[in-house]
Amino acid sequence: MNIAVVFAGGSGVRMGSGIPKQFLEINGKPIIVYTLQLFQYHDKIDKIYLSVLERYIPYMNMLIEEYRLQKVAQVLPGGETAQDSIYHALKAAERENPQDSIVLIHDGVRPFVSYEVISNNIESVKEHLWQRLFVLTTQLM
Repeated sequence: MNIAVVFAGGSGVRMGSGIPKQFLEINGKPIIVYTLQLFQYHDKIDKIYLSVLERYIPYMNMLIEEYRLQKVAQVLPGGETAQDSIYHALKAAERENPQDSIVLIHDGVRPFVSYEVISNNIESVKEHLWQRLFVLTTQLM
């Protein structure tokens, strides 16, 4: 199972826009939708867990439906920090998926990661995990 954890719990206070930057629109579409579509349309991603500010969860659910983002397994309330938001999403993913799942963590306001970068990250985890397991196995023998 390949999972994307997208954290978008920031309030956007520093930008002074009045709304969190992940919900600002570019060409009529919120930035968070562009980001989620990267993972939605990637054939190696199975599920997406998303953390956003709690008061934006209903709006996010509306966007998920409008843009048919079926891979979004759960929208969770973000935390006080980015690390807290990531943690909440990781704990949900841990409860609902096999222990050998690969998890990619991505910032919700960075919609320009390429399909190839996502693929390369998944392959890198597989390669390095295999190497690590091989070393552990040989040390136990």
